[in-house]
Amino acid sequence: MRLSRYEKETIILLNAAEDTASIYTADPVWKRKLDKLVEKNPQCYQCVKADEVSKTYTMPKRFISLRSKEKTVTLTEEQKERAKQRLPRTDR
Repeated sequence: MRLSRYEKETIILLNAAEDTASIYTADPVWKRKLDKLVEKNPQCYQCVKADEVSKTYTMPKRFISLRSKEKTVTLTEEQKERAKQRLPRTDR
């Protein structure tokens, strides 16, 4: 079954009474990310339901976090120069 971009939703459910969070997703990107977490850390992350378009996962609620703003990285001139040297030349 093919979903529209709008239908590829991810929903995070948590409440004050429980220590676990539930994540429902129909987005393939999120499913892959969460499947990797389940594989690497099965004692904390579980896939509890799956069908042809979506999966539902549980995890400790304390693993959910929100950011106040995007993280910016400031590189020194030396770091910029080393990064430049690692990049392949494309002007040839």
